[in-house]
Amino acid sequence: MLTPQEVSERAFQKASFGGYNMGQVDEFLDVLTGDYSALYSENAVLKSKMKVLVDKVEEYRSTEEAMRKALMTAQRMADTMVKEAEQKKAELLQQAEGEARQRKQALEQEFQAEEYRLAQAKEHTAQFVAQVKALQAAQTQYLDQLSQLSPAAPVQSQADRVEKAAEEIDDNVQRLLAQAMQEATAANQAQQAQEGEPTGQDQPEADQADLSDTAEFSPVSAQPQQEEQSQEEDMPSARRDGRIDFGSLQFGRDYEIK
Repeated sequence: MLTPQEVSERAFQKASFGGYNMGQVDEFLDVLTGDYSALYSENAVLKSKMKVLVDKVEEYRSTEEAMRKALMTAQRMADTMVKEAEQKKAELLQQAEGEARQRKQALEQEFQAEEYRLAQAKEHTAQFVAQVKALQAAQTQYLDQLSQLSPAAPVQSQADRVEKAAEEIDDNVQRLLAQAMQEATAANQAQQAQEGEPTGQDQPEADQADLSDTAEFSPVSAQPQQEEQSQEEDMPSARRDGRIDFGSLQFGRDYEIK
């Protein structure tokens, strides 16, 4: 493209015969040079502006691409986080349900075991009460027969017989108590062995002490002098008022004689 300076400095050779009017040509070139200079300058300005706009468009395009990539990355991260949260929630729910089922089964088994122990304790208690009642009736009948056989016996001799009969009743009651407690202890140990619980060898010292207390009730090895000394101290309340108190009996794991 010609510049305005090249147009204005353009020179033509003079023709020998019939050429253009030199003055008109120069005048036209002057006008053309001015217009062309304006157009050239405007074209340069437009080119510079277009370059700036192109740079801006490229910048916007790069920014748009970066934003689009960032948006896609954020979307993928959000989807991943939601998926992981859903998976974690499902795992926690499954674990909680499993633990709840196991706990429920354990409680049901424990409840059934306690019901079985309670039923066994009630059965042993009923048997023990029946034996004690039968023993009491037999001893009462025996005392009545003694009073009928020797009505004229001395008062001291009759009192000795009554005391001896009472001691026999006490010995029989203690023997029945020891037998009932041994049966209950054996039943509890068998139940604990079935459930996988520790047996009597691994029980606390308090339970072993309770078991050792039953070994002290031996009516055969007791001496008469010791019986007279401990008669008033160890006499149960049943002999004092004529009735047997079963309110202190305990069942299950806490079964012991007080």
